[in-house]
Amino acid sequence: MKLMKIFSAVMVATTMGAAVTVATPSMTADAKAKKSLKTLPKSLRRTWYHYEKNDKGKLVYSKLKISAKKIVDSWNGWDTSKVHTTKSNLHQYNPAKKLQKGKDSWIFAYKSGAKTRFGGWSPEFPKDMTYKRAREQYKVVTDKVNGKKVKVLHHTNLASLPQNTAYYYTSKKLAKLTNPQGHNYGDNYGIK
Repeated sequence: MKLMKIFSAVMVATTMGAAVTVATPSMTADAKAKKSLKTLPKSLRRTWYHYEKNDKGKLVYSKLKISAKKIVDSWNGWDTSKVHTTKSNLHQYNPAKKLQKGKDSWIFAYKSGAKTRFGGWSPEFPKDMTYKRAREQYKVVTDKVNGKKVKVLHHTNLASLPQNTAYYYTSKKLAKLTNPQGHNYGDNYGIK
């Protein structure tokens, strides 16, 4: 009788161990597969302004308008002589589901702490659609300008070496105040 109880306990333990072993690989795969964001963080949503010289040496404003699912970037600064507008639409990427073909205007985004990284939709290379391989990064920080706290958007191009960061402000007045000479990515650029 005692032997039968021990044998039953061993059988139950072995069966449970096999069930756990069978369940573990799929659970681990699901835990590693992270979905991208459905909407952009509320801290980013607004119109942001940047001020600097364009290729003709003219002092100009660039505008970045961010909503829950769209980014409209009207760049007019370095490396251009006229306004170049790019419209992007956020779509959620789920590695567990079949990847949609998408369009050139589609982007994906991931958030980690205060940073939001995003990149272009790439059905040909889904391994590039991860947080680590994203091409651009946004981060909102609070800084002081003339003794007042203001929000500043750091827009970093992760694909450039060295990485360059454009500073965007909540108004044209703040953008011009912090970079009156229109410096382009140098020691004299941004908040002092």
